Amino acid sequence: MGSLEVKIDQLFDSYLNKSFFTGGVCSVHWKGEQLLQKAYGKRSSITNEHVTTDTIFDLASVTKIFTATILLKMVTEGKVTLGTTLKDCLPEVRGNKILEPISVQQLLTHSSGLTAWYPFYTHVPQADLLTILDSIELKHQENKEVVYSDLNYILLGEIIKRYFNMSLQEVIKQELITTLSLNTLTYGPLHSENVAATEFGNQIEMDMCRTRNKEFNHWRPTNQPIIGEVNDGNTYYYFKGQSGHAGLFGTANDLDQLLQLYLKGGMAKGEKLIDVALINQSLHNIAENRGLGWHSSDPFPVGFGHTGFTGTSIWIVPEKDLQVVLLTNRLHVNQPVNINPFRKELHEEILSYISGIQREDI
Repeated sequence: MGSLEVKIDQLFDSYLNKSFFTGGVCSVHWKGEQLLQKAYGKRSSITNEHVTTDTIFDLASVTKIFTATILLKMVTEGKVTLGTTLKDCLPEVRGNKILEPISVQQLLTHSSGLTAWYPFYTHVPQADLLTILDSIELKHQENKEVVYSDLNYILLGEIIKRYFNMSLQEVIKQELITTLSLNTLTYGPLHSENVAATEFGNQIEMDMCRTRNKEFNHWRPTNQPIIGEVNDGNTYYYFKGQSGHAGLFGTANDLDQLLQLYLKGGMAKGEKLIDVALINQSLHNIAENRGLGWHSSDPFPVGFGHTGFTGTSIWIVPEKDLQVVLLTNRLHVNQPVNINPFRKELHEEILSYISGIQREDI
């Protein structure tokens, strides 16, 4: 274990010094044993408070895996099927020829053809979601089967809310939090002090709106970091903090519990939550490099994972019984950069360590 800790310490120090982030947490489990759980750096550059292993992070798009997990549980229980269409779930889409035939599986695998991103909050006064969807260009312009799109998981969130007739916070508490002992997982806003800071206002989305000629005048101030509020603009400004594509906050321990559900074939506390065949299907490429929620491309050398815009990621390699949680506050720097080189290097270091132990055992 010592050598892995030393290697990961060195990696974190190197990327902290290059201002890829100001702090983070790494948690590694292999064959049911915890190899490492360690915190690094500062959760806020303003207060200089240190990250701890129980620091709460804005999970950003890692939220999508929780949304996918609820959908897989619903499929297991016969509430929907992978072939169920939006027309079946959301009667108000009837008449929209693009949305009507899209299936749950297409939404889960990002193969629906929907455009990657749209700032719903620019519609003032804020119109109903389906009204906006009826008024915009929904199809992406790329000649690809798979285009990663927040809209897919926004719509999955709407399916979940409609079926349960509850808020997403209520659904996730009822369906996952209690069963999996996700003690910190929650939608914001958070009032805990131990929360990692994210961006200084929504500067990145401000630029995205400018390049699309979309106007919005209610941005959060850019001279102070966002702490305890979701960073994602659509979730914060339009969905009041709760969406299927972003909005959840949690710790490394919360994510460890989620990964255990998948490594144990859908079992939790001796109870079948999700059918094992669905778990296996979710961790196989169905459309290009996409499973049911998960993906198998960079920064994951093998296996499946998911990243979040704020600097979060989760990764599992079922055949090695390996799970890794990486949480950083990559937006909490002067000039945010893509941290996939760091993620990939970390993942490869862990694989190398495990391979070394296995060779010694032969």
